[in-house]
Amino acid sequence: DLKKLQYEGFKLRKIENLDNLKNLESLTLKSSHHLNKIENLDNLTNLKVLDLSDSNISEIGNLENLRNLEILRLGKRYEMGDNFITEIKGLENLSNLKELDLEHNRIKVIKGLGSLTNLKILDISYNQIREIEGLDNLSNLEELYLGHNKITEIKGIDNLVNLKILWITDNGPFSPNSIKILESMKKSGIRVWYQSQSLYCMD
Repeated sequence: DLKKLQYEGFKLRKIENLDNLKNLESLTLKSSHHLNKIENLDNLTNLKVLDLSDSNISEIGNLENLRNLEILRLGKRYEMGDNFITEIKGLENLSNLKELDLEHNRIKVIKGLGSLTNLKILDISYNQIREIEGLDNLSNLEELYLGHNKITEIKGIDNLVNLKILWITDNGPFSPNSIKILESMKKSGIRVWYQSQSLYCMD
């Protein structure tokens, strides 16, 4: 009847021997530097939280059966360096997901999020993203973290009607029009963080 399992350490190399924990709702395997693959979770159909932060996961996959998942964390803290995920995929069945953390990876394109219509928090800061896209279906999104990427234009957020927080520092340089959009968002009550020195200056 175990519902929560947490292990933090460097020795874990593989996710295994969890098949009988069918009532498990929360699984945290943090700081497992040798862990690079998501696997052997098919029987954990009641899982709501999967936290593999600060590991070395290189690919999002093998999550098809986790239809009740609400929180998925595959990010990394700054002092731990980057993770190795390059593509957002394998999330098609996770329509109940509310929080997705992919910070400090090597993602270049925002995609694969179309079915996450209940998502409220999305963190893809500290990646290699150049364009805001792929968010059209995320009308319930409340918090969007895009800081420390390579974004120069504010677009692709028109459908985010419930957005409350936008963190987009250390991007740019932004065009005057993008600055205008950000300032307009602030005036509408959205909490927006960006650096004014990113303003595009014409000679």
